Amino acid sequence: MRLCLANTIWTDYSSFRDVSPGKISGDRYVAQREAALSTLDMQHNFLNLRVEIDDATARGWCNYIIHRFHPDFDGWNDAFLHSYGRYEFGFLQVDDEWRISAIRQILLRNHGDPEIHGATREVDNTRNV
Repeated sequence: MRLCLANTIWTDYSSFRDVSPGKISGDRYVAQREAALSTLDMQHNFLNLRVEIDDATARGWCNYIIHRFHPDFDGWNDAFLHSYGRYEFGFLQVDDEWRISAIRQILLRNHGDPEIHGATREVDNTRNV
């Protein structure tokens, strides 16, 4: 993932969790995702990707469906969190390669328990279902 990112990325995940939009290093962005999601089984689907290119910049957008399952999910309990919405991306050229320079997640709806997602948990990284 890190190879796809610019050195600095503007992110906006405010529709999903209580965090203000802002800039973050590509390394920190990857580390945050690993910490928040490494315990989950996930399927992250992108649909209808569109990209517009203008010289050395580009923008893109797509719909998403994210399925997240906690290891305790047994098919009947609520140890899952599914999200639906769209992403908007900014791209720039770095050494003749396109890199993601902006990511905005626009949440339409969640289904399940948001506490299983590491970015929405307070401190406890465990779950008793």
